[in-house]
Amino acid sequence: MAIRVGIIGRNFVVDWMLAAMEQVPELRPAAIYSRNEETGREFAEKYHLDAVFTDLEAFAASDAFDAAYIASPNLCHFDQAMCLLRHGKHVLLEKPGVLTRKQTETLVETANANHVVYLEAMRLVFDDALPIIRDALPEIGTLRRVTAEFTQYSSRYDRVRAGEPHINAFDPALCNAAILDMGCYPIHALISLFGEPAHVSAEAYHLESGFEAGGIALLRYDGFVCEAIWSKVCKQAAPTTFMGEDGSILLDDINHIRRIWLVRRSGETVELPYREKLPNNMMYELREFAGYIASGTQPEKRNRDSILTAAVIEEARRQTGTTFDGL
Repeated sequence: MAIRVGIIGRNFVVDWMLAAMEQVPELRPAAIYSRNEETGREFAEKYHLDAVFTDLEAFAASDAFDAAYIASPNLCHFDQAMCLLRHGKHVLLEKPGVLTRKQTETLVETANANHVVYLEAMRLVFDDALPIIRDALPEIGTLRRVTAEFTQYSSRYDRVRAGEPHINAFDPALCNAAILDMGCYPIHALISLFGEPAHVSAEAYHLESGFEAGGIALLRYDGFVCEAIWSKVCKQAAPTTFMGEDGSILLDDINHIRRIWLVRRSGETVELPYREKLPNNMMYELREFAGYIASGTQPEKRNRDSILTAAVIEEARRQTGTTFDGL
């Protein structure tokens, strides 16, 4: 029997996730929580869901589903995830998870205490690109520097520049920031590959509204340094690069990977065996989520990486003055 999934969120990311779920027979969308019943019912009709809820507690306590996918504003993530976990529901929480290391640890502890699965939906780390890079690192000799970049000119930024107020994606009151939307990709990837850094330093730039629009974090490891670069108001021009003494590994776009290649110090170029996963690679995190539920196991490595990533982002936000009511 398929695991029934309740949904929180009605944005384009949810549309992508539900499209990917069609490729994962172990999961079936079953219910939606929406504060607005009319829009909730429209969504339920569109995706043939069995139930609509407008009360979070009633949603969490319902027996209409077994697991939940949360893709609401960042401001809501922690309270919604905690409510569901306490009611014995498995939770797949859209990146950037939550705002602090402590919140992440609390979600993991609550999931363990209630014998359910908590997993952050950071799709990049479920793709096979990072294992391919990890396996190829010996080919470039001693690693010295990594530059991982995710910069993008937001489709909503023209409206911001025109003076339109209250655009959610650029509203810090909803705990939105470019580091949480874009920076989490390179930072989480670096943590997944190399673990906890010895030191973190960060700089960022903010819009007049106070919204953090982009920045850079330096993560220092033993013998090499990593740069994580992000922006919502500039488009990237350079590939992500792993630089070693004997060559480099490059990938074209950390968000939409199409190609990974190695350039030796001699100039020789070698294509690495990566197969493009576009337009939708979310089925990998869904399959892994379903696997943990079916086996009764916990995603210990994934959750450890989420905790460390939250800690690095929290420290970078502290250094750059990107805080939300003290968090």
